[in-house]
Amino acid sequence: MIENCITENTKIFTINVDCLPELSEDKYDYYDKLAHEMSLEMGVPKELLFVAPHFFFIDHWHKIDGKWYFYKSNGYDFYFINELLGEVISEYFELDTVHYKVAQLKVAGEKIEYGLISENFCSPDFVYTRSWDYNLDSVDIFGLDKLMEICNNSEEFKSLLSDMKKFIIRDFYTSQLDRSGNNFLFKQKKDKSEGKRLAPLYDYENSFESISPEIYRNQILYLNMKDPELPKFFKDDYEYQESLCKIRDAHMDEFMKIVEERHNILIPRDMKEYYRKRDEEKKDIIKTNRLVKVLKPQK
Repeated sequence: MIENCITENTKIFTINVDCLPELSEDKYDYYDKLAHEMSLEMGVPKELLFVAPHFFFIDHWHKIDGKWYFYKSNGYDFYFINELLGEVISEYFELDTVHYKVAQLKVAGEKIEYGLISENFCSPDFVYTRSWDYNLDSVDIFGLDKLMEICNNSEEFKSLLSDMKKFIIRDFYTSQLDRSGNNFLFKQKKDKSEGKRLAPLYDYENSFESISPEIYRNQILYLNMKDPELPKFFKDDYEYQESLCKIRDAHMDEFMKIVEERHNILIPRDMKEYYRKRDEEKKDIIKTNRLVKVLKPQK
């Protein structure tokens, strides 16, 4: 239960609503129009708000004091901490990320619910796209040059590829299991004054659960860290080395401390031990498979 993490000093953002929107077949047209209007105002792709008949996230969005916020909760402390830890880890890898606040949802006549809220990071000045929009599927770690196809020039490709390298290694470290085409975005200024880049990361809920910790998948890529071709490939690439060294040098206790102090919450002791084991598991994979250069001692 999320309540296990809440303290009397926890900073809580309160959402008060009379009721939440409910999806029904007779309202498809209404919600389709509403999703279009929300998308124009927020910059969020319409496909992430509502696609009939079942994809419906309009009920997660709340406009408060002129700003749009996204609320999420499934009630479990593990997924709650995963989200907060995911934000801190993305910062550590120097990637743009969603920023969470602990929240409580008060629906009139219903029990108070705890979860997380984040301010909309999209902007109407940008176009946000998914890997599905470019038919980017089944690219392996050696074939990311395919991203050149969605870029306007080599400089744009270089910047986007740099983003993706950090993203892949960051997600490997956290065993991110749900990085579908809806769970990461590309962005580009509408006036083309800025090239295509990876949008801020979000949705860290399904992390640290992989039964095959050496494997990472997202919508466009499959990666097995035991692939015998990887050591040379990674060692010949400075950016991959930099990110892999970040895993080697990561301090899970420090990440958890930041989460606790930032939100004035408590991470249960058994959960802390679990995260430490997952951290060591990833470091061991990197070490065992010799993915990071060993610096020779100076004479």
